[in-house]
Amino acid sequence: MSEQEVGSRLPGRPRVFVREATGLTKELSLIDIFIYNTNNQNIGIGVLFILLFVPAFYPGASMLGGALIAGILALAHATTYALFAAAMPRSGGDYVYISRTLSPVLGFVSSFNWLVWLSVYIGIPAAYFGQYGLSSLFRMLAANAGEPDLMRFADFWQTPLGIFVAGTVLIVGFGAVFALGTKLYFRIQNVTFLIATIAVAILGLIALVTPRETFVARFDEYVQAVGGVANAFRVAQEASGSQQPQPFDAYQTFLSLSLPLYIVLYSITSSIIGGEVKNARRAQLFGMPGSVMYCTLWILVLVAAFQKMVGYEGLAAIGAADPAALGLAFTPTFVELAGSVVYRSLPLVVFLGIGFLLWTYVWLPINYLASTRILLAWSFDRLMPERLAYVSPRTHTPLIAILVVGILGEICLALYAWKIVLASIVGIFGWIISFLLTAVAAIVFPYRRRADFEASPVRWRLAGIPLMSIVGVVAVLSLLICEVVFWLDPFVGLAYFPNVQALTVGVFVVGALLYWGTRMIQARRGIRIEYAFREIPPE
Repeated sequence: MSEQEVGSRLPGRPRVFVREATGLTKELSLIDIFIYNTNNQNIGIGVLFILLFVPAFYPGASMLGGALIAGILALAHATTYALFAAAMPRSGGDYVYISRTLSPVLGFVSSFNWLVWLSVYIGIPAAYFGQYGLSSLFRMLAANAGEPDLMRFADFWQTPLGIFVAGTVLIVGFGAVFALGTKLYFRIQNVTFLIATIAVAILGLIALVTPRETFVARFDEYVQAVGGVANAFRVAQEASGSQQPQPFDAYQTFLSLSLPLYIVLYSITSSIIGGEVKNARRAQLFGMPGSVMYCTLWILVLVAAFQKMVGYEGLAAIGAADPAALGLAFTPTFVELAGSVVYRSLPLVVFLGIGFLLWTYVWLPINYLASTRILLAWSFDRLMPERLAYVSPRTHTPLIAILVVGILGEICLALYAWKIVLASIVGIFGWIISFLLTAVAAIVFPYRRRADFEASPVRWRLAGIPLMSIVGVVAVLSLLICEVVFWLDPFVGLAYFPNVQALTVGVFVVGALLYWGTRMIQARRGIRIEYAFREIPPE
């Protein structure tokens, strides 16, 4: 026991931490963590964006090459977080890693940055549920039934009100699930993951075995069945001008990395719930870099299958054409491209539509759960009100933090639905800054916290150099490449969004002010919060 821990228990001396244990329980298995991180990369949304946007807006870009490069760039980054999660298996993720290795203010500012973007990406996937999931499902049902009322219902989920209503149901629903118990969520997660995986496998199989001529004929039928124009595929080609094959373009491929990176950079969120993971070394090392390789493979297979069925130029035409030219309210998603081949089969339409629906929102509960653990970790170190650290003794869940995060998610959902501030990908540049800080912390951790490193289960060396430091250097280099992509991309690059530039800088400034303000207030109360950062938090 450290001298500071003893001091924290003396009468009249404020405690270092809020209490001696978090109240959370270690109940998450390797499979739980692998699926959690796989969901957070989101194969369904990843394939949707790559097929919908890369051929249409990055002419000559290689979808397969981009996905493979993105997976490689993400590996060292994922391994860095996995090594830290094994060395310091605590709630809070890089808040703990950076604050204990580099500096408390950097740790808090980085995790504040995480909290802001996690809140944003609670609201955005809540919106995707209606915007991409329900709308696609009901349009396929409308095609099957020949029912115009269903078509109007499909269009409703594309409106701001429809997006907000569907997203609100999800946010409230998952808030209730988390309040009842974390393990309940993981049971739901694992079952829905199985269904969603079978659905994308069937979608890929349909795309693989369907000749292009058959697809074009069925797609034309499908569009007419939902009230669109005749010869929709030809109309899309004419409306978009995407009829001539494009030569390979390396620079466009580089710029298009923003779309697969948006997916594979996020295998790391289980680090934030590290205090609840059983056998952290095994679970996190398999669950982070392992899930990157798994998701990259799935994306490559699915993209190749759809490129074979529709053709690169066909995907470009459908993605770039104004949907109104086809007589549609919104551009068909890849589930509809495969669904158009089998739209006359109601069981297939229902299963494929629901299976894809289960991919659309999965970021929401993952980011919801992670946000509550960040608030818990701050409160435990006395950087936030102690009520945020309250954990129900019955359900072992932080109820106050769950309520706070739900409110933040609702705000971000409204901002996205009514297009007030937020867009899907433009926040990633700022988020990667936190990833870079963690990579730097990994480089110096074996030296600045030598005793903790030597006592950890990842004290491995290569040629006498800590493997953690080597991986951290590679992660810094790969993440800097990612930052260049997210700065230059003409559609989502930060260089083209002055308002998001201001938001990105403002997040770090506000985080620093919050830290120093809290430290000052606590010092006046006789609480030296800096003492907490000398130790790894209790479990």
